[in-house]
Amino acid sequence: MGLRQAMTSGTIDAPKYKRAQLGLDVSVRRRDYRRSNFVVTPANAAALALAEEFLRSGETALAVTGPAGSGKTHFLHLIGEEPNVAVTDARDIASLDGKAPLALVDNAERAVPKDLLALVELTRAAGGKIAIAGAGAPVEWAQGLRDLETRLSAMARISLEEPDEDLLRAVIAQRFRERQWRAAETVPEFAAPRIPRTFAAAEAFVDAVGAAAIAEGKPISLPLARKTVENLFIEDPAP
Repeated sequence: MGLRQAMTSGTIDAPKYKRAQLGLDVSVRRRDYRRSNFVVTPANAAALALAEEFLRSGETALAVTGPAGSGKTHFLHLIGEEPNVAVTDARDIASLDGKAPLALVDNAERAVPKDLLALVELTRAAGGKIAIAGAGAPVEWAQGLRDLETRLSAMARISLEEPDEDLLRAVIAQRFRERQWRAAETVPEFAAPRIPRTFAAAEAFVDAVGAAAIAEGKPISLPLARKTVENLFIEDPAP
């Protein structure tokens, strides 16, 4: 698979979740973006290989897309890890001069289009590389700015896929660690094959089972996980 071949995945209907009126703060600690904390499975191994190919190749620009929670920010940090390049939020790119050998921009959907276009042009003129990650399709980041649409459409692209079961299991366990919540090892094993295979479903499950444990004063156990899965994910009633 070449770098310019976009990775695709099947369409997955977004699950509908019951609204939990928990009234609890389920805060998340600062995430660890080191390579050792990036879980690699068949669902994302090809994407990682393409990122490494981008750094070696003559390609100068890369767009990284994927669903919410798929690890786009972590992915950018992996691209910049070896050359020790910081990731810049798209709202702050006006401060960049485009002279760095590698520029990494996150949350591209939040960028001021003319600033993003200027950075792309400056980086190319200086002979550098730029990798941009964001929600939605890259053309949407241009917000109607035609020249930027052209530049984004011409970029090599990597699309992070929704998780397979192995990655879903690892993501659930990782989210517990990030929140510093102790959970029985059987909880991710139980939940992964029983919830929709989406990052959004993993986030929803972790938040719900953690909040329920706090509310009930109980550990995050297999019985609580079973109850959460049963209560959280529902189908539309038949008409």
